[in-house]
Amino acid sequence: MCYNTLMSRTILLAGKNGSECEDFADGLLLSSRQVALTGKNTISEGGAKKTQAERKAEVLAFDEEKTQQAETGVCTFEWNKSSSLSSRSIVLETENYFGGIDEAVLYFDEEYFASKSGTIDAEEISRTADELILGYQYLASEILSRYERKYEDKPRTLVFLIKECPSLSDAVISPALKNGKNQIASPIVAAAASAFTSFAENIAALYADENFVNVILVRGDINNEESKREEKLAKWLCSYIDSLEDEKQRLSAKKAVQWIKPGAKKSAGFNVGFSLFKK
Repeated sequence: MCYNTLMSRTILLAGKNGSECEDFADGLLLSSRQVALTGKNTISEGGAKKTQAERKAEVLAFDEEKTQQAETGVCTFEWNKSSSLSSRSIVLETENYFGGIDEAVLYFDEEYFASKSGTIDAEEISRTADELILGYQYLASEILSRYERKYEDKPRTLVFLIKECPSLSDAVISPALKNGKNQIASPIVAAAASAFTSFAENIAALYADENFVNVILVRGDINNEESKREEKLAKWLCSYIDSLEDEKQRLSAKKAVQWIKPGAKKSAGFNVGFSLFKK
């Protein structure tokens, strides 16, 4: 497959659909990354009725489209978050069209997800569990497995990035949060955010002594200046990853499980992240 050799590294960005994180992707591009984005899964209708020739034509058209996208530095791949096989396909497609994976960012934008959710019913609970819990865990597992099996030249990077917002319980404790400017997370979105942070911390602990991966935990909120603009956040993240790799030192297990705040400098050490909203 053809890939853009002008970009020094390939980064897989997963969480929001491709069109929802264009500014973040721009920041990655400006930081010399070629970017694989996850996109909304669409179910092809009438697949069983298609002839072999029609299916072959679809495959060729897909390959041509993705090759052209990859040459621009950004390529979007459909992701069915409730499917472990789809997560595996995302990883393999990124390698096929970009030549490999150097970094991956699992991005949980709680503020954005809170703006899309408000009801609490069986359908919403099921959808949230698939998209905001299972999807991240499936994809993290596939990325780590691929890193371990394929890449031996240097450690690859896996970032868990969360941008938090207040929950309903936070707003009860601090009524001023209900100012019309802040998104307030519903119980199921707040629960998914907690699942994301717990999973991230424990993955960092589990892989802290492994030589094939560096796990980085980043936690910001609406009061963090570096988090307010997606492009700025992405550029900071890339510079932070670059500074870690330049130092060529492994983190201790204790430091690996600590959250850092967007804007932190490597030279300043690992600052434990905090949030005004979460304990």
